[in-house]
Amino acid sequence: MEFNDVEARRCNLYGLNILRCGKNRLIEIDTTLHGPRWVVDCLSNSPFALNIRSEVVEGSIDAIRHFGALHASVASARAQTGIKNKITQKLTVMKTGNSESRLYPTTLSANIAVATGLARKEFNAIVIVHSNVHATVQFAIAGAFDSARVIKTKNTAAVANAYAKTTRRPVVIIEDGLYSMGNFADFNALGNFLDENVNGWLWFDDAHSVGMRGENGRGEVMERMEKYTDRTIVTGSLGKAFGAAGGFMAAPKSFTQNMLSVSIPDRFSCNLDVSAQGAILAAMDLLSDSDKYKSLQNALKIRLNRFDKALNEMGIQTEQSGTPIAFRVISFENPQEAIRAASTLLHDEGFITTPVYFPTIARGKGAIRISLSTGHKLVDIDRLIKALDKLIIKKLVPQINHVTCLEMECS
Repeated sequence: MEFNDVEARRCNLYGLNILRCGKNRLIEIDTTLHGPRWVVDCLSNSPFALNIRSEVVEGSIDAIRHFGALHASVASARAQTGIKNKITQKLTVMKTGNSESRLYPTTLSANIAVATGLARKEFNAIVIVHSNVHATVQFAIAGAFDSARVIKTKNTAAVANAYAKTTRRPVVIIEDGLYSMGNFADFNALGNFLDENVNGWLWFDDAHSVGMRGENGRGEVMERMEKYTDRTIVTGSLGKAFGAAGGFMAAPKSFTQNMLSVSIPDRFSCNLDVSAQGAILAAMDLLSDSDKYKSLQNALKIRLNRFDKALNEMGIQTEQSGTPIAFRVISFENPQEAIRAASTLLHDEGFITTPVYFPTIARGKGAIRISLSTGHKLVDIDRLIKALDKLIIKKLVPQINHVTCLEMECS
C-alpha cells in the first residue's frame, strides 16, 4: 500500500461509515474520535442529487412492492423483469435507429460486454483508443484484445482515418463523451471519420454526460451522433445523474445480438436488484419532464459558476472551470498537503472531499476533488469557499499548479 493511502486512512478520510443521508447533501458519518456527526457531502458524484430525491426514493420502494421481491436472481440473458424491460426500451428510444439496449450491474460490466463483442473473431476489429479514456474501458479492452490490435493515442480521428484506408476490417475509435477534465470528444472529427470510412465505428463511454445533457437526459453522444446510430455504441452509468445504480449499453441491434454469443457479463450477471430498477425508471420519468429537467440543469449551472468565480478570485483555475462536469479538482504541491487539506475540511469545517494522488495523478502531485450538485445549498457552497480561502491564507497551498486528472479514478 502506498504511504499516501496509509496517511489518508490515518486522517480518517478513507473507510468512513455513512450512517444516514439527509437533505441538502448532508450525511451522517461515524467518526473514530467524535462518534456520529452530520457533514456536507462533496464526495458523492450525483450532480442532480436524484439519489435523495423523493420521487426516485418512492419509485424504488414502489417497485419492490409491485414486484413482490427484492431481486430476481437469474442471469439477465435468460430472463429479465418487466421493469428492466421498460428501462431498456427507454434507452433504445434515446439511442434511436435500429438499436438495442441492455443493463448491467456496473458500467465496468457493460464495458466488458462491448469489448468482447468488438474482439470476437467474426467482428475482428482494430481499436484506436484515446489515452485518457475511462479506466473501466481500458481494463475491458486489455482483457479482450491482443495488444497488437490496440492503438492508444489522443489524436484518434486522424490515426483511425489513416488506418481505416489500409484495411477492410472494422476500425473502432474509443472515447469518452465527456472527459473528467471537462472537455467533450471532438464529435465533428469523429463524424467525418465515419463519413469517409464505411468500416469505421465509434464506442463512447458517456457516463459523465448521460442523464445530465441532451433531450430527456439522453446524453451528449446520443444527441450529437444520432446521424451515425447504426455504427455507434454507447455505454454509461445509471448511478450518477440518474441517482440509482448499474450500467448500460445501447448499440446497433445486429452488434448486440452477435455480442451475446461471447459476452460473459450477459451470461452470468444477474438482473439489477428491483429497488435499483425502480429508482432508474423514476429518474427517467423525472428527466422526461422538460421543466424539471431544465430546472435541475440551471440549478447545477448556478452552483458551478458560483464556485468557479470564487476559485478564480483566489487565483485557482481548475481544468474543469467553466465546463458542465460536476466536480472540480484543486491542485496542491504534494500528496501530503492534499491529504492535510481534505482532513482540515472534514474535521474542522464539516465538508467531505476526496484527496487524490498517484496513480490518479502524476507521482509526487496532490489534489482534492470536490463534487457539487443541485442538492447543495448555496450557503454551504459559500461556506466551502471560505474554508478553501482559509486554507490558502494559511499557506497550505503554497503553489497552485494544474494537475491533469487521468481517467483512472476521477470519475
